[in-house]
Amino acid sequence: MHFINIFDLSKYKTKVIAVFYGIVCHITFAASGIAMLWVLYNGFTVSLGSIRYPLSIILNFLLLIQFPVLHSFLLSNNGRKILRLFSPKNYAKTLETTVYATIASIQLLLLFLLWTPSHIIIYDLNYPYNILNFLLFILGWVLLSISSFQAGYKVQTGSLGWTSMFLSKKPKFPPMPTNGLFKLIRQPIYLSFCIVLWSPPTMTLDLFFVAFIYSFYCYFSPFLKEKRFTKIYGESFLVYKKNTPYFFPSHIFDFTKKK
Repeated sequence: MHFINIFDLSKYKTKVIAVFYGIVCHITFAASGIAMLWVLYNGFTVSLGSIRYPLSIILNFLLLIQFPVLHSFLLSNNGRKILRLFSPKNYAKTLETTVYATIASIQLLLLFLLWTPSHIIIYDLNYPYNILNFLLFILGWVLLSISSFQAGYKVQTGSLGWTSMFLSKKPKFPPMPTNGLFKLIRQPIYLSFCIVLWSPPTMTLDLFFVAFIYSFYCYFSPFLKEKRFTKIYGESFLVYKKNTPYFFPSHIFDFTKKK
């Protein structure tokens, strides 16, 4: 007669829950990335929203601000408490990054899929005049992917949480990013995203408004991030901050700098 080991059963259940969180996280992450790429490239002309004017203006504005507001809030102490409500109590802290990435992906899906297009075209470049924009758009995505990987792909994709739970380990966050693109500037992820926002060959009033607001967010919101980094990394971050430009790699073009 075989007896069921309650401990092994509990461990099996934990792994199943971890995989479930991982599947949900990565499906929404991939879906949001595809939606963002397609909608941005087409200047928001392919979004699925169909709310009539002027209510569409209000809804679009709410869709626009919900991402930066909630995205930033969930990084605060109170926000992290809310993140833990979406996980089993014993693994709430472990799954924080996975839940955070999942919510961010859902927010992006809401923005890009539910936006109601105005169909007001500022310019629409066709071949061969769109080649430069196309190349810049691809470059922006490549830089965004590289900088996200260098910042710690497990945190960026949300895999750190669920894999740690699956392996019954405490999440190990990556060290402060200082290599690769982070040697050139402190915020390569945000700069890359700005390139993506402004480079599509189809520029509509919708995209212009989104690009303008989010560029503003990309430039100023990292100041809050850097305050957290100062608390976490202390002197090492202050030294890095002193020697590395914030947003633009201006030192590359500074020919007066002594070698």
